[in-house]
Amino acid sequence: MTNAHRRQKQPELVRKELLAVTLQILVDEGPHAVTLDAVSRRAGVTKGGLQHHFRSKQALLDALCDQVLDDFQTRYELALLAEPDTPGKHARAYVRLGFDSGNDPEQVRMQRAIASLALTWPPCRERWSEFVQAAIKADGPGKDAANRLLLCRLASDGFWYSQMLDTYAIGKTRKKALLNALLALCE
Repeated sequence: MTNAHRRQKQPELVRKELLAVTLQILVDEGPHAVTLDAVSRRAGVTKGGLQHHFRSKQALLDALCDQVLDDFQTRYELALLAEPDTPGKHARAYVRLGFDSGNDPEQVRMQRAIASLALTWPPCRERWSEFVQAAIKADGPGKDAANRLLLCRLASDGFWYSQMLDTYAIGKTRKKALLNALLALCE
């Protein structure tokens, strides 16, 4: 007989660990490697234990999408609070977030998870798109300003992706200059 029935139940801790393992597999091995068997094995729980928290791979990926996008949205809202309440505020916060997150390896992992999920998981792509569309609307209705701010966002997205993929070797000085150039365009 096992000791599992005597172990203290901590469902939130188990759920958190299952999502952390899913994120790790997704980022390190790719979306094809995320299976219920792989997650349960790596987390040290039975497949039935995993399915107690997440009935299917879809439910698991939906929960991971919620987690990484909620994390991004929280960081975006904090970035908004730090910006002066002047035109271009929302775009500046978005641009800063794209540039700042490369300093933290855990944030790069979250970025990679968002990108992987958005590219391969349609429900996550739809949720990301809804978030971005709402953020763009906050930039205001002026067509010239809206086009300039969208261009800044697109440039920030490109920088964000390049950080995740280690595409360009950009030193701190150049990174700061690029950030300042984009922020100036957001004014």
